[in-house]
Amino acid sequence: MRLHWVLWVSYIYTKRITMTKRFKNLGVDLADKVANFVGSWKFIIWQSVILIIWMVVNIKHVVDFDPYPFILMNLLLSSQAAYATPMILMSGNRQAEKDRKQLQKDIDLDYNTNIVINEMSQALKKLNEDLELDRQAIKEHAALREEIKKPIVTGKQIGRAHV
Repeated sequence: MRLHWVLWVSYIYTKRITMTKRFKNLGVDLADKVANFVGSWKFIIWQSVILIIWMVVNIKHVVDFDPYPFILMNLLLSSQAAYATPMILMSGNRQAEKDRKQLQKDIDLDYNTNIVINEMSQALKKLNEDLELDRQAIKEHAALREEIKKPIVTGKQIGRAHV
């Protein structure tokens, strides 16, 4: 019986976490979509058209549902701002967090790249030193070959040269 309750509580807790994650993802997705839409020219143009039509209809008395001070329109715009602003801020915060993570990745990459470049520079310096030693050895070898190519002068040859 006790095991049954433990399994039930575990199941409920797991479902709760899953639902919380789904709800959080839904909220994040909704905030991003609202921020993208509210920050677009499409939204600005549509809202401007609707507001102009609203004012013209009420000023020309075609329909008098919101006379001149446009109190209802102000209420609706205030409500829209009250809901849109936190969503835009949430989306902005998420984007700032993404940017911070990307910046940290870039810093880490730059640091690692700098280490690799320094190691390669030291390796190239060592290779250059080894190459210089090889060049000197080649020059010494060439000098020895020239020395070997010279004819060997014997004592008899020296005596003939003096006579």
